[in-house]
Amino acid sequence: MRVLVLKGTSPRHNYFAKEISEIKGIECKMITHQRLGKKRLKKMISKSPLTFFNRVSKYLFQKLRNWNKKEIAFFGNIDLKEQIEVESLNSKSSIELMKDFVPDLLVAFGIPIISNKVIEIPKFGAINLHGGISPEYKGGNTIFWPLYKGDLNKTGATLHYMVKKVDSGKIISKVYPDINGNDTEFTVSSKTFKYATEEMVSIIEWIKKHQEKILGKEQTGEGHLYLAKHRTFFVDLLGSIKIRKNLKNVSIDKRIEQFY
Repeated sequence: MRVLVLKGTSPRHNYFAKEISEIKGIECKMITHQRLGKKRLKKMISKSPLTFFNRVSKYLFQKLRNWNKKEIAFFGNIDLKEQIEVESLNSKSSIELMKDFVPDLLVAFGIPIISNKVIEIPKFGAINLHGGISPEYKGGNTIFWPLYKGDLNKTGATLHYMVKKVDSGKIISKVYPDINGNDTEFTVSSKTFKYATEEMVSIIEWIKKHQEKILGKEQTGEGHLYLAKHRTFFVDLLGSIKIRKNLKNVSIDKRIEQFY
């Protein structure tokens, strides 16, 4: 079975791709995108300066908290020499590259919105690892927001089919991490992505065994779509304090909901 992996550039995304590439009986092609190519950067600045400022402030806060170094320590310093880097996953050349591979399944983690032309390529569908519980938490920073709001039982990841509407496809699994009073946004996020990667491996193995698409479960309810502009400088400034307060004396067990 051929699996196309579309991924981001962080250590967690490299870990995700590595674990999938090591599944026995599959052929894997990994494609990553430039996090902020020149065209995307210019478009962001001109279209929404506030969004650009909020992304920069988030990056600086994570830099101060040694987020990337912690990710390397947690997930490993993985060098994926076989991956291909493209400027855009939606470009004509990228789509041709994907079609030439003739994938049975597409899995994604940490990528921008992709076009229907990409989603429709694999015969068993395209599955996304979304860092957030859908439909309640769609969009970005959706592990941060339930921690910030104290909605701890809605903290986790959703593995769902990709459709035109963002984070709205049929759900295959929901992964909820164990959370305790010693956790932080980083530790909860990292555990979530590790468990969700393990669940993605299980899903791929199920599809490989049965050679059919998983039916999944329709999403009900609208929830909320969180955008980069919502995580402002002041939210980030207060975020770690609020999260520490919300996690005090908490003890939640890991659990997984599967719809296959």
